Amino acid sequence: MGKGGEMNTGKGDESGGYENPNYPVVIGEDGVPRIGACAVDPLQSFKSTELQLWPIFGNKLSFARPHMRAFHFQWLSFFMAFMVWFAYAPLLVVIRQDLNIAKKGIWMSNVFNVAACVVARFVVGPLGDVYGSVKVQTALLAFCGICTFFAGFVNSLAELCLMRFLIGVGGATFVITQLWSSEMFAKNVVGAANAMTGGWGNCGGGMAIMIMGYIYEGFRDEGMSQENAWRRSFYIPAVAVMLVSVCMFFFSDECPSGKLSDALAAGKREKVTVKESTRGGFTNLNSWILFVQYATCFGIELHINNGMAMYFKDTYPVSLATAGLIASLFGWMNLFARGLGGYFSDLANAKLGMQGRIIVHTLYLLAEGAILVIFSRVDSIAHAIITLVLFSCCVQAAEGTTFAIVPYVAPKALGSVSGVVGAGGNVGAVVWGLMFMFGDSGKTGYRNLGIIIMASALLSVFIKIKGAGSLFGNDDSTEGDEAPAAKGEEI
Repeated sequence: MGKGGEMNTGKGDESGGYENPNYPVVIGEDGVPRIGACAVDPLQSFKSTELQLWPIFGNKLSFARPHMRAFHFQWLSFFMAFMVWFAYAPLLVVIRQDLNIAKKGIWMSNVFNVAACVVARFVVGPLGDVYGSVKVQTALLAFCGICTFFAGFVNSLAELCLMRFLIGVGGATFVITQLWSSEMFAKNVVGAANAMTGGWGNCGGGMAIMIMGYIYEGFRDEGMSQENAWRRSFYIPAVAVMLVSVCMFFFSDECPSGKLSDALAAGKREKVTVKESTRGGFTNLNSWILFVQYATCFGIELHINNGMAMYFKDTYPVSLATAGLIASLFGWMNLFARGLGGYFSDLANAKLGMQGRIIVHTLYLLAEGAILVIFSRVDSIAHAIITLVLFSCCVQAAEGTTFAIVPYVAPKALGSVSGVVGAGGNVGAVVWGLMFMFGDSGKTGYRNLGIIIMASALLSVFIKIKGAGSLFGNDDSTEGDEAPAAKGEEI
């Protein structure tokens, strides 16, 4: 190979055998191998070592296949699933009036909304390892899109709980988003990549809370009754999510070499069974520690998305649309806050290794809990909005630092680890929902949550990843199946 030419990467060389004529490896004038718009690392299965997201990262804004096209479908698919997942939330005030549902019934439907995703996240992780990210993600989007189309047909609390349960399955798209991102990006940028795909996707919750109220009021302005307006509001997000699922299936790639099935058939990827993947992720103690900590960041986010609009409407003299707009600020912090968490984790990793990642992770959890306690003590709406925004920044950043650690836990069972940790968020949301349902759902409830979050940060002392390290130092060994890419190997 020569500068400016294509790289011969036949099977059996140290690169692991990259072969895809549609996206050839080209050696630039600087001697760096590239595929499409991105520099790649042959020792990490040609994962991208950079994010071309100008003006945030890189020197261009790229949508090129395979890496950057996949990146944009990763966050967009999760964004759409998250949007329909919380499409009900800003309309629950009028839905409970028309269906004559008590406030506790609404909290019950919130629990059902996130409960389905607990099981779904456990299941889809191993399926992603075996069948590939694009296929599983497409199936999830199509399913929740169809369910959303029928969301306006509910006529009772039982039907509302059932429909929110079914749509909640779409929340499992997060697991595939993180798995897919980890398949495409190398260890020096995987923290930022995972955080940004997850964070931008999470903005779908803010989008739903913000726009569903305006879609509803738009139908009302056209002369529709209150009931007909909220029932028809669900058609728009349902159609949008179906369109994205079709485009993603035909115009994106599962891994740098294209389809996972082709890589497996050519012997370039080690085949993993569902049983092997499940065992690798479910029996690792680090998975379950992160499970608990993700319950106190992403689980908190789900809880806030479901109840904050109603909290502001009940606590302060604001309209339904205004309460939804204020509550949506929490979700919109995902535009940058989760990415910052992953970015700072990558910086800490460059200086201190895994110890740095865990330190940053712990500090964000502590700050998150402390600010929520402050939020529970303020009385004015201005102070409530300010602390809500600061609290949201720490929540999203803690989510980013969590999944900056995940790819190192058990690399051969990455989908299962992502599923376990991701499910923690939903289990947390169920627990917090039940806590608010049967206990105080106002200021005292939020104060108690803040204390619980700070307590969860202490669990970081028990995180110890073979081949990477712990809160107290780094481990450079590469023994065992858990050893991650501490020295350039594939993660």
